[in-house]
Amino acid sequence: MKRPELEFPLHWEYKIIAVRTDEAFAAICEVIRSHGFEEKPAASNVSRNGSYVTYTVRMRLETREILDSLSRALAACEGVKYLL
Repeated sequence: MKRPELEFPLHWEYKIIAVRTDEAFAAICEVIRSHGFEEKPAASNVSRNGSYVTYTVRMRLETREILDSLSRALAACEGVKYLL
């Protein structure tokens, strides 16, 4: 499948659906920080039973390589269920 053409630098917004724990939030923040960003994810929607939360984080990405690396790392975080 061909990846869409994107012009860098660009502003990118991640929606991260994760278990609602301090550990999952800390892991997400650590991945973002380890990639050289200072942005903090903001919590928004919580699942009906309170088990999951959606975090939103917007950042400026300089290259496709950074986008791909950050996406892989966030998706691999303990507690992350979906990355949009």
